[in-house]
Parts: sequence; structure tokens; C-alpha cells
Amino acid sequence: MGGTSTDVSRYAGHFEHVFETTTAGVTIQAPQMDVNTVAAGGGSRLFFRSGMFVVGPESAGATPGPVCYRKGGLLAVTDANLMLGRLVPEYFPHIFGPNENEALDAQATEEAFQELARSVNEYTSQHGAAPLSLDEIASGFIDVANEAMCRPIRELTQARGYDTKNHVLACFGGAGAQHGAH
Repeated sequence: MGGTSTDVSRYAGHFEHVFETTTAGVTIQAPQMDVNTVAAGGGSRLFFRSGMFVVGPESAGATPGPVCYRKGGLLAVTDANLMLGRLVPEYFPHIFGPNENEALDAQATEEAFQELARSVNEYTSQHGAAPLSLDEIASGFIDVANEAMCRPIRELTQARGYDTKNHVLACFGGAGAQHGAH
């Protein structure tokens, strides 16, 4: 799992290959590893649209990055993980901010979620639902991101007749373990 995307492949004693793939509407005919990419990663932006939590495919990028990077960024999956306490700023290197010498900004992330919560809870109150806490909102976005990450796993296993219980999920990358364990 990288900044804005998650790549998924299956290994069962050998690497599986494909000879044609379509990415962003462009068909490529060349031998390549069978890797499915989904736009759900740490930099994937969070939106509330028409009563739904939406994750990506738009990216906050590396610069400015998520809100917590202290560069005027946009709310992203990394911020949701920070909001839920899955990232501990004290354990991160102080490489954020304009001079790249500050910690992750938990306060800015919380403020951005508070602003988003106003929109979410205005919508829920108009539709007779109870208001959601900041943690419930952040968790909702993580659930959406995780579901998006599960789709290519299902496509490479269950959709091809393989049973996932006979596989080991190996996660790597920035937030791979956080989302893989969820």
C-alpha cells in the first residue's frame, strides 16, 4: 500500500502474468505481472457526497499531502488513521511542515474532521439519523477504503475459484499493516 494506491497480486509458487491490461482507459498489450491497482491509499482524499463517504480516486499527493503533513493539504486516509489513534505523532520522524522539521499535526486533522462533521451531521439530521462522532466518521472512511482494497483481492482469488483461506495476506508499504489487519 502506497501513498494513493494499493497494489494487489497473487503468488502461488510462481508469478502470474497477463498479456493485456487496460489502465485509465488505455489498453496495453505486453507481458506483465498480474497486479491490480485500486485508488485507495494513505493519500486518497475523503469526501462526503450525497450522504455517502467517498474515498479517492483523487489524491492529496505527497505535496501538499494530507492535512496532518502541515502543508495546507486535504483530508485523506492518513488523516483518518491519525484521527483514530492508529498513527502516533511522537513515533514519527519530524519531517513535516514547510521546513520539514515538525511532527504530524493531530490538531489540524481533528479540526478538518470537525468541519467535515458539520456537513455529515447536517445531512444526517435532515434524514432522521443520529449525529456521528468524529471517530465514527473517520472509521466510516476507513471502512470504505478497506472495502475498495478488498475488491482486487477478491478478483484475484475468489473470482478465479481460489479459496482465500488457503492464502497468506502479506502486507507492506506505508499503511499496509494497518489496513491488512483491519
